[in-house]
Parts: sequence; structure tokens; C-alpha cells
Amino acid sequence: MSLKTVFLINAIIAGLFAVFCLIIPATMLSWYGVESIDATVLMTRFFGVALLALALITFFLKGSEFNSTIKSVVLALLLSDIIGVIVSIWAIVSNIVNTVGWLNVIIYGFLTIALYTVYKKK
Repeated sequence: MSLKTVFLINAIIAGLFAVFCLIIPATMLSWYGVESIDATVLMTRFFGVALLALALITFFLKGSEFNSTIKSVVLALLLSDIIGVIVSIWAIVSNIVNTVGWLNVIIYGFLTIALYTVYKKK
């Protein structure tokens, strides 16, 4: 998979989740079985802002040539996605989220593999 494809997929996934977190945070929380109170709604919106930044960064960098700076971005995304897998599994095992949490494991896992492929290829 090419850098452009991985960054575009990342941008689309992050962008969709960002929109959901910003516009319908209580609904997002309910999908995961998390109680919707003012604090969790606010934190979900903040998470949406961070996801929007990630979506924009990967979208704007998708056409970049692979150099040391882009390699550093790929490594940062790779490491954060690995941590995302771990945190998602912990949340499921701890009964903080319901089985919809496995969607996050799948997404983070896919992105981890895709980013690792790009990182090692270059």
C-alpha cells in the first residue's frame, strides 16, 4: 500500500469519527455503551477536535514525497495506533465500553499494519 493510500484512508476514518464526535457526541457514546453526561460529551467533542486535526494533517500530507520528515510522521502515527490497539482492548476487557469497542481494535490494527508496511518499505 502506498503512502498516499494509507494517509487518505487515515484521513477518511479520522474525519468521519471527528464529525460524529463533534456533532453527535452523545450518540457516539451510546454506541459504545458509555454513559452520556456533560463531562463525557465534552471529552468526546475534544477527541473530535484531535481527530479532525489528524484527518487534516494526513489529508494534506498524502501527496508528499517520502523523506525523513514524512518518515517521522509515519512512525508517530504507527506508535499512536499501536497504543490505540492496547487502550481499546483494555477498555473492552475492563467493561468500560461494549463490544463495539472491537471496531476500534480493528481500525487501529489495520492502520498499524498499513503504516508499518509503508515505514518498512521506504
